[in-house]
Amino acid sequence: MRVLAWVLALWSLAYAFPRVGAHEGFTRLVFDLPGKEVAYTLSQEENLLVLVLTGLSAEAKDQVVNSKEVASVQTVPEAGRVRVLVRLKGPVEVETRRYSDPERLVVDISLKASATPSPKPKPEAPPSAKAPKPPRPVVLLDPGHGGVDPGMVGYVVEKEAVLDVALRLKRLLEREGIEVRLTRDRDMHLSPDKREDLSRRAALADSSQVNLFISIHVNATPTRTAQGVEVFYFGRAQDPRVLSQVIRENGGGDIGQRLTREAQSVAERILTDIVAQANQRYSQRLAETLGRKLSQATGSPYRGSFPGDLFVLRYAKVPAVLVEIGFGDHPVEGRRLADPAYRDKVAQGLLTGILTFLANGAFAR
Repeated sequence: MRVLAWVLALWSLAYAFPRVGAHEGFTRLVFDLPGKEVAYTLSQEENLLVLVLTGLSAEAKDQVVNSKEVASVQTVPEAGRVRVLVRLKGPVEVETRRYSDPERLVVDISLKASATPSPKPKPEAPPSAKAPKPPRPVVLLDPGHGGVDPGMVGYVVEKEAVLDVALRLKRLLEREGIEVRLTRDRDMHLSPDKREDLSRRAALADSSQVNLFISIHVNATPTRTAQGVEVFYFGRAQDPRVLSQVIRENGGGDIGQRLTREAQSVAERILTDIVAQANQRYSQRLAETLGRKLSQATGSPYRGSFPGDLFVLRYAKVPAVLVEIGFGDHPVEGRRLADPAYRDKVAQGLLTGILTFLANGAFAR
């Protein structure tokens, strides 16, 4: 059964668009084309390579690569063409070759000599040496609040509950071979100034360093009657209830309103930024996947995924979400969130959601 699973995984990768391979010294993208009529253009701006193929169609897809040269590859279908966005880890050299029988385009990406450190001489490997392991995906977990900011206080204190869940999730992810980074690993703030604290958390979500950004929080309502799971991705909040919640997560009061207005101006710019639009779609997919898997693992109702002007997500260049794992002021759900066994279920649900999302990319198993 295990062998069959690996065969199916390899089969799914072989038919990905594009096919991506990490090799010693370069990353290769292979585009299988329907015929000679497909034309392409290639352009580069900073750490982004944009390939536009005219005359074909493909499904929207986000492949997490995390090789030395490439962080991720996003396929964005458009009318009559496909745009492929390759996020780079530094200055690169690009070589393209086109072949026929079968028709395909090969793009090799290597770091420029000035960006590649001189390797130390290595002893010749024995014949029995194993091939190098593929790069591991990197997930950044952000336990919300901390230090001077307790977050919501009900049947649990938010900053304590989310840190405990993040540490449990970290252990589970590492068992799956996934590298995990934390914005905090103890009761601390990154800055006593709320704007600076959120900005520092957001800055850690560097697309050249991590593949996913997940901020973990506990929810609350004035009525103390709501329960369930909600997940947010960056975008303009359409619902007044969501906007109120966004203001609270952005610091509450005057500071929350000011940071929300600042985030709203960024959300407006997404409408004209094709790269940001693509990342927003993948963030929405991540939000939906995490919400449903978390609900299934805990039995807590899934209330939906929503766009929100969240300051901590505003500049993320990787799929990024804020997860509300439950309502800490609800008399039933709040007590559950205080239970270590229930927190294990929360961590397990988040793990399943992350693995499901990554399985749709270059780390399919």
